[in-house]
Amino acid sequence: MSLSDQLFVENKVKNSGTSFYWGMKLLDKNKKRAMFAIYAFCREVDDIADKEGTKKLKEKKLQIWKKKINLLYQNKSPSTSILRELSFAIDNYNLEKKDLYSVIEGMIMDVREKIQFPSKKKLNKYCYRVAVSVGLLSIKVFGLNSKFSKDYAFSLGMAFQLTNIVRDFSEDLEIERCYLPSEILKKYGIKKEISVINKNPSLQNVLQEVLKEALRYFKKSDQLSKKLNEKQIIASEIMKFFYKALHKKMYNKKVDLTRKVRLNPLDKFQIFLKFLVR
Repeated sequence: MSLSDQLFVENKVKNSGTSFYWGMKLLDKNKKRAMFAIYAFCREVDDIADKEGTKKLKEKKLQIWKKKINLLYQNKSPSTSILRELSFAIDNYNLEKKDLYSVIEGMIMDVREKIQFPSKKKLNKYCYRVAVSVGLLSIKVFGLNSKFSKDYAFSLGMAFQLTNIVRDFSEDLEIERCYLPSEILKKYGIKKEISVINKNPSLQNVLQEVLKEALRYFKKSDQLSKKLNEKQIIASEIMKFFYKALHKKMYNKKVDLTRKVRLNPLDKFQIFLKFLVR
């Protein structure tokens, strides 16, 4: 493991434009390094699921990633910067293989079928794999392992992913995916037709219900955070403030389906500043 590996991974995170980069900046060097490795891994497998290619090829690549992860736990020499940095995170923070596998399984769900109008049960399973699992990996880096911390990771993961589902609705629709639960569509009498759903006047009600569910998880994470060491969760709390700001731009408002809701640099700076002056 070299400085060049660290710089490669950090630059990958930074260049992605994610708020995650700023959320991790207040961590000490090794924790930040581990978190960047986790994010870079997630970015790699997510890109496989989202980019062009056949289902067979995509799933093959994701299964290869499972084998790569397994080799790390067998102390085999990793061959790339991301794998070497991920090996550092695993070795130093006792990351669980099942959580890394879970992230990959979430991507496989996206590859095997274009998820459209899942049941709430299936959506919860998907959210757990692609978001909660990342939270469980993260709290290990933060030095947390209590039931409260795991519940906190669960609540944050669900809140983040449900917020993403609304924010990315139009973008997902372009690749024929729609994660809005079938039960809520039924409640508002919306037909499960991917080609016309964005024209349905009741769609905004569905989006608001998903955001309301996200808010419930945000509030639960707020309650749980009081039971945890504030210094240990500072990175995830920054991320929560970023996501709450995104959520606020959409909740109880008409969601603009023509553009993706984002935080501008001033939004991010003001949130980051709150934590710097604590």
